[in-house]
Amino acid sequence: MIIKYLTKQSPESLLKAFEACKELTFDKDEFLFHSGDEVTHMDLLVNGDLQVFKYDGNMNEVTLTFFRPVSIIAEWAVIQGIPYPASARFTKKSTILRMPLTEVQSRLNSSIALNHILMHSLMNKIDTLNLAINRGLTMDAMQRVAHFLFYGTPDSLALKQTQMASLLYLRPETFSRILKQLKDQGLVDTQRGEITILDKEGLLKILA
Repeated sequence: MIIKYLTKQSPESLLKAFEACKELTFDKDEFLFHSGDEVTHMDLLVNGDLQVFKYDGNMNEVTLTFFRPVSIIAEWAVIQGIPYPASARFTKKSTILRMPLTEVQSRLNSSIALNHILMHSLMNKIDTLNLAINRGLTMDAMQRVAHFLFYGTPDSLALKQTQMASLLYLRPETFSRILKQLKDQGLVDTQRGEITILDKEGLLKILA
């Protein structure tokens, strides 16, 4: 696979790609952008957390993903030159580095490393989207939680449980009930809100 030849997205490589860019700070509940806004820059989340969501027909929020540091935000919209397809709001005080589009173009023309980083980032997000689609279309609530935990990354497992529930389109109380069932079965442990996977094979059996 070509991805093995691409520069890995280490925090250091991402920060280096955005060196000399403007630093901006946002408070909790501030928006980074709204769905339909014109794209004029590319952002790197270096501190804090960011929720990306859309509104359904009843104006309910449907969470698409949560970003944690260090992550490039909405690079697909930047590359395609399209308006933001969703909205993004900070869930805690956060810091970003901002690169204007003119600078993005200049660095893409001169930096192979930045091209590799963007390709790697996009491919990771495509994988995440495929997993989310699979969960939403084919699984019941228990399977969704087991699937999320089995394929969870350190970043996704570090989310708050209310955020996990939102990603899985479950009520927080439903997620908590299922998590307790998994804990009673000895598949996971929870301490101070943190989830530890004890038996991945057991989670896999639920998916099967």
